[in-house]
Amino acid sequence: MGTRVTVKKSSGERQDFSEEKLIHSLRNSGASEEIIHSIIPEIRKELYEGIPTRTIYKKAYKLLHRRVHSLAARYSLKNAIMELGPTGYPFEKFVGELMKRLGYEVNVGIILPGKCVNHEVDVLAWNERQKIMIECKYHNTAGRICTVQIPLYIQSRFIDLKTVWESEAPESHRTYQGWVVTNTRFSEDAEVYGRCAGLHLVGWDYPRRGSLKDLVQRTGLFPITVITNLNKKQKQHLVDTGVVLCADLCAKPELLDVLSLPHNLHEKVISEARNLCSLREVTIPDDE
Repeated sequence: MGTRVTVKKSSGERQDFSEEKLIHSLRNSGASEEIIHSIIPEIRKELYEGIPTRTIYKKAYKLLHRRVHSLAARYSLKNAIMELGPTGYPFEKFVGELMKRLGYEVNVGIILPGKCVNHEVDVLAWNERQKIMIECKYHNTAGRICTVQIPLYIQSRFIDLKTVWESEAPESHRTYQGWVVTNTRFSEDAEVYGRCAGLHLVGWDYPRRGSLKDLVQRTGLFPITVITNLNKKQKQHLVDTGVVLCADLCAKPELLDVLSLPHNLHEKVISEARNLCSLREVTIPDDE
């Protein structure tokens, strides 16, 4: 039976602690039943009334990390994306790579002419059937949300661009979409407006099919910040030099040379990256 305490989510909402949900998250991360049953009793000992869910999952991550590095990396994906900052550009590159894995051609950080004004577009993705303008809203702290003002603003920019695209190819059967992608959440009003206006919103766990978490599950694409054998400063140095993905290290292991790591640690990092690069259809748990 689960331990009955009230926990506090990063949004400030309170709810009953669900031991079953924690077990489900650990199981979905790939942890064996043996590992799960060794972690749960330790988590029970740490529970107290009003404990933040972030604290619970951080403790579970540490316990998982002691047992299996690659499982811990998958488990900590949401926090790893928040470590891509402090600027939003690495997140834009990450989103661009996700779209490539889904079969689109991509440009990141470009200026495009609208009917009225020029627009700086975070990610432009296209194939024979679709052309998509993507605005990325990156947050490096938990609990932040995108309010309705953001999709309202993005929709007006998209319409200005769409007018030009349609005039340039009036006979085209290609469809046009505006997207807003965030690594956190949208307010309820933002979700309602997005559905009404036809603006596609992608949050950490919204919508259920096609959320950011789901896209990572389907592509197996991991940010470099999930690597457990590197500290935060080392990860940030890699990001600053343009190494955003584990796939970057898998393709070019020499990119790690900028850190001047001891040979043993260097090999551990490359091995962990390759292990993550080999994953497909993984299940990423929510930490809420």
